[in-house]
Amino acid sequence: MKLAQRLALATCILTIVLIGIGAYVRATGSGLGCPDWPTCHGGAIPPNSRHSLIEFSHRFTASVVGVMVIVVAVAAWKFYRHVPFIVWTAAIVVPMVGVQAILGAITVKTELPPEVVATHLVFAMLVLSAELAVFLSMYLHDPDNEGRLASITAAPSRLPGKVAVAGIAWLAAVMWVGAYVAESGASTACSGWPTCNGSILPANDNHEIVHMLHRYLAGLFIFLIVPLVWVAWKRRRDIFWCGPVAIVIGVLYVAQVMVGAFNVWYTFPDWLSVSHTVIAACVWFTLSAAIVLTFYAPAREAEPHGIKQREVTA
Repeated sequence: MKLAQRLALATCILTIVLIGIGAYVRATGSGLGCPDWPTCHGGAIPPNSRHSLIEFSHRFTASVVGVMVIVVAVAAWKFYRHVPFIVWTAAIVVPMVGVQAILGAITVKTELPPEVVATHLVFAMLVLSAELAVFLSMYLHDPDNEGRLASITAAPSRLPGKVAVAGIAWLAAVMWVGAYVAESGASTACSGWPTCNGSILPANDNHEIVHMLHRYLAGLFIFLIVPLVWVAWKRRRDIFWCGPVAIVIGVLYVAQVMVGAFNVWYTFPDWLSVSHTVIAACVWFTLSAAIVLTFYAPAREAEPHGIKQREVTA
């Protein structure tokens, strides 16, 4: 794996870590641990208090991700300028991270309205998808993977990717509502699972309604996950990525449902709440990979005469 590919993959992984830290901020009620932005209680260093340190750790990790995104963009221009998709996508991620930072600032300054917190999370997922697209396109253009690059356009079916598109759109709604539930205080509105206070329907209570909406959306998600697993598994011999995606997405969905149930049964302990968000991010990551690996259509330009790829091979 080349240096730029490692940087791009590391950026994706750290973004998932950042999403997990953000979930921990929400779970511990530390969203206003630093009530101002970009400083924390007026200084560059947070005070020695639990909530401030938790919130500041999220900001610090976000800053590191921002720097890595810029480094990846530079590496993309240096080593992959003959592949416009890589260069432009890596460049677009930079302002996307800037928008995400602005959303973070708005979240703090408006004192954590649930709809802004939810939008902040979903936009982080879009950033993750763009970062993953950069990594996968770099990987596919590695000389060692030219056969896999050619196999994408020669694939006998794009059905797995089409189902993944529908799945990721549905998952965006599930995650937005889930983040809204967590931040609005509706997490504990339903004391049982899968019923809500003994009923499959919520009472005439806003918190119960939004809580059960999240459950209904998550439950209906199975009607996209099962077809995706089925069609991907059937095509595992023809399309190189279908087998691993079928296994991973199936395991992640089962794990997510179990963690969601345990969250309710054990009244949302911090580690389970964080796990719920991180697993959702991994589902999003896998769906994004399926989409890129289905629809990536390289428009590769010839490298300038006499110029070879200068990237260092590990």
